[in-house]
Amino acid sequence: MICTAAGAAFSSALKRRCTMLRSVLGALDEMSAKIRYAGIPLNELIAEMTGERAYSDCTFLKRTAAGMNSGLTAAEAWTAAADTTPFFSDNDRRILADIGSRLGGTDTEGQLSMLALGSTLISRELEAAELECSRKSRTLMSVWTMCGIGAGIIII
Repeated sequence: MICTAAGAAFSSALKRRCTMLRSVLGALDEMSAKIRYAGIPLNELIAEMTGERAYSDCTFLKRTAAGMNSGLTAAEAWTAAADTTPFFSDNDRRILADIGSRLGGTDTEGQLSMLALGSTLISRELEAAELECSRKSRTLMSVWTMCGIGAGIIII
């Protein structure tokens, strides 16, 4: 039973990474649109998006907003959230930290270009994460279930 639960936990982590990356990708796209057409300042934009239902489960945006509320700039809060949000791979964190380090540092066109590049890179990471999830998720459950059965046999 415990082994099956462990398999489910590992499998769930792979799925959660995909969910987080999808959420961040949507946020980057929405940020681009709102910067382009509404000219909303970055601090207001992140605070507004955090309150939206579409991002209610996005730990990354919540941590970014919390960092801004504690006095960090948007770029600092974004980078800190990239470093501490669970389920991201090291490469995910590096990409997000790079985006965060450039937030608010250029004019509108520079921001839009940076967000477009970030979206492309996160999109690639999402594809890789979904492939990894589809390959490993079922295998993890099977292996851990078999471990549990084996342990049960040994105990009996």
